[in-house]
Amino acid sequence: MVRDRAAQEGLARMSVRAALPGPSTTSLGDWIRQARTSQGISQRGLADRSGLSRSYLCDLERGRGAKPSVTTLDMLAIALGAPRADLLRAAGVLEPSPNRGEQAAERRLLALYRALSSDGRAAIERFARFTHAEEHRWVQPPLLSLDGSAPSLESIPVLAAAPHLGPTLFDGLSSDSGA
Repeated sequence: MVRDRAAQEGLARMSVRAALPGPSTTSLGDWIRQARTSQGISQRGLADRSGLSRSYLCDLERGRGAKPSVTTLDMLAIALGAPRADLLRAAGVLEPSPNRGEQAAERRLLALYRALSSDGRAAIERFARFTHAEEHRWVQPPLLSLDGSAPSLESIPVLAAAPHLGPTLFDGLSSDSGA
C-alpha cells in the first residue's frame, strides 16, 4: 500500500514536470504563466500556494517591477512542483544548460574513459593536455623587422629557441619503452 502511494506520487511528479515549460522560454513571466496554466492553476491559486500576493504574481508574469529574489523563486518552484534550477534559468540567474546532444556526447566519452586501464587513462590525459596546449598556443609574430622587411621564423627568439611550446604527446613516457 505504501509502495502504491509512492508510485502514484512519482507519476504525479513526472506528469507535472512533463507539463512544465523548458528554461528556453523567452522570459520569467512567460515561464511562470506557461507552468501555471499547463497545470490548470489560477493566479490566485498559485499566489495561495506560494505565499505571494496575486498582484505581485501578476506583475511577475507581465514582466513589471523588480527582479524577484532567489527566495521568491524558490517559493514559486515549490508551489509549481518545478525543479529549482529550471526557474533560476528562466529568471536568468543560472546560465542555460548545454543542449542534450552535448550532454549525451560527454556521457559517452566519459563512459569510454572510465572503461580504460590506468595506462590508457594516462595516455588520454597526455593527449588532451597536448591538444589543449596546441589549440591555445599563439605567438604574436613581429610585423616588421628593424630594416622594414618581413622577419624570418629564425629571427623570432621564442620560435627559434623552442620549436614546440607546451606539453608534447609523448611527455611522461619512459625513454626505454619506445626502443
